[in-house]
Amino acid sequence: MGIGRFAFTPMMPLMLRDGSLDAVTGTEWATANYLGYLLGALSASWFAGMPRRGLQVGLIGVAATTLGMSWGGTAFPWLGMALRASAGVFSAWVLVCASSWCLPELARRHATALGAWVYTGVGLGIAGTGVLTW
Repeated sequence: MGIGRFAFTPMMPLMLRDGSLDAVTGTEWATANYLGYLLGALSASWFAGMPRRGLQVGLIGVAATTLGMSWGGTAFPWLGMALRASAGVFSAWVLVCASSWCLPELARRHATALGAWVYTGVGLGIAGTGVLTW
């Protein structure tokens, strides 16, 4: 998730410094990611009956779009924008489906106090990216 949300991590300044991204393209990619996230949040109801499936699809999608970015997403701005939008969709599916699957499971096990741990992954990913780039 740290790479997926590069605009909020030290990745974007490094990409700007290295010339692999300019400020305009970075803004366009971030906007595409946000629009993708909105579309993903709106479409996550497709997985209402099978949140584990949505979680799996979303995680595979996040991994694939991250790999896509590393294999040349910066060479073609339109490809980078499409990958960022797709990453937004997949990221939203992961959050919504993880919540839909995990929180009821914790409730069933009488462990609702652990519910907040579901949301630490994003923070850990962003913090991990920051530490690695530092």
